[in-house]
Amino acid sequence: MADDSRSDAGTPPASLTTRLTTAVRSFFASPIRRDAAAILAGLASGGVGAVVGAAELPVWVAALGTVLVTALFLLIERAAAADTADEKVKWLWGALAVALALPAGSWGYHVLFDSGDRSEYAFYLEGDRLDILESAGRPGGPQISGWPLRSGKSHNFECTARDPEGRLWLKAVAGNYWYEAARFSPVGDFTASDMPTCE
Repeated sequence: MADDSRSDAGTPPASLTTRLTTAVRSFFASPIRRDAAAILAGLASGGVGAVVGAAELPVWVAALGTVLVTALFLLIERAAAADTADEKVKWLWGALAVALALPAGSWGYHVLFDSGDRSEYAFYLEGDRLDILESAGRPGGPQISGWPLRSGKSHNFECTARDPEGRLWLKAVAGNYWYEAARFSPVGDFTASDMPTCE
């Protein structure tokens, strides 16, 4: 029986890995295609920010998601441009680790910071929709740019605490972000005094 393991020219056919590597290199050899890939990565990063922003998640979650998506693209690009198989494997392992960190990080965030077992209380922040209210890192603390709230809409909180001067503060449902209760109006048949005290 004839040996089919060799091509018509008498040389062994290229392996699947070699063919894929050649195809990837050919794709990224074009500057236009590299630029298009970079644009797509930027759009994906922006999409992560838009999703977490729409969900009213903290700024650090949006920033971390964008960094991970960008890192994933850069690792894949490095793997495609690597000259040796060992280098390609190293960069691809890194890309796999980052890709797994995205769902694992999402799960960890919801378990540690956004548990569904607690009650949430909606409050309306008076004001123009163009105005924002910065958060504080503790009751009565200085304002930080951690999780600003937009005026003219409702926001959810989980518990209360008082500052050294006796003023009542509300804690956001995700993260350690605090807002003075006097700035808000409860949405529903309850008051801030009905909320649990933060431990």
